[in-house]
Amino acid sequence: MNLEQLIYKRLSSSQELTQHLASFAGGPAVFSTQSPDLDREEWGGNTQYPQVIYNIDMQANEERESAGTLMVTLICQNTMEILPEAIVPEVKKCLRDVLLKPEEGSLYVFAEAGTENFSMEEKENGTVIGKKMRFDMFEYPNQETTDPDPIVAVNGYIKELNSDCLVIGMDRIDDINEISKAVPIIYCQNVSMDKGAETNTVVWMDSKISIHIFCPDSEKRIKIVAAIANQLSLAGEIAMLDYSPMTIKQLQANYKSDILKDGQILTTVHFGLLKYRQKKHRIVEIVNNIHQEV
Repeated sequence: MNLEQLIYKRLSSSQELTQHLASFAGGPAVFSTQSPDLDREEWGGNTQYPQVIYNIDMQANEERESAGTLMVTLICQNTMEILPEAIVPEVKKCLRDVLLKPEEGSLYVFAEAGTENFSMEEKENGTVIGKKMRFDMFEYPNQETTDPDPIVAVNGYIKELNSDCLVIGMDRIDDINEISKAVPIIYCQNVSMDKGAETNTVVWMDSKISIHIFCPDSEKRIKIVAAIANQLSLAGEIAMLDYSPMTIKQLQANYKSDILKDGQILTTVHFGLLKYRQKKHRIVEIVNNIHQEV
């Protein structure tokens, strides 16, 4: 599924939300971009309200540091008993503490960015009222690169420390993942990489990595942040896939930082890139070729 389909799946599968919505073609009145015409037979001659319309704008907002915006519009009739204020919390609940993974693309998390009231006149239905809810979309792309990979090393180390957590890059990620107290989600991001000292055999690199801990329970989240920060500080280094050491050069834990934008732990790791790979001795190659010919 793509991102648009995953949002529909998330909204339409919530019984707490759909019980308040009208029905269209046997399903809840949840639509992408725009609502179908009111004279469509799929409405079954029943009321067309309340209904939910969502729209994705993938234009990045540098000021808000978001990858795009999700607009969710809730429309009701002013003559109905159910009002938008009663349904809005259910919409927000669907998009809060959830991580969506499209088949092709990055992971996405949503953050509330504001709600506006509106009303408009319709010839056949009188006055309709509603709410426009805006959500910032934050993107978390796959961070694995090439060997030696500092992200793979940090992911593996954190997974050993927190086996009950879901570490992105180490564990299987479903298309819809709820972030819960029981199963927090951890994401490591390579912020930048700088070249340091250089010898005739090794190029030393400094990589800044931010660690995001997604957990709705603030007490448990703080404990996980402290545990990871303390263990990394005590260890001093992490073994990479080629068994070479990657040292912890700097580390900072910020319990008040923005989880979605900055993460709670920022560390700088130091590792080396070999300029030359070990080559087989020429004499060994000749002997092997002789044996093959014989």
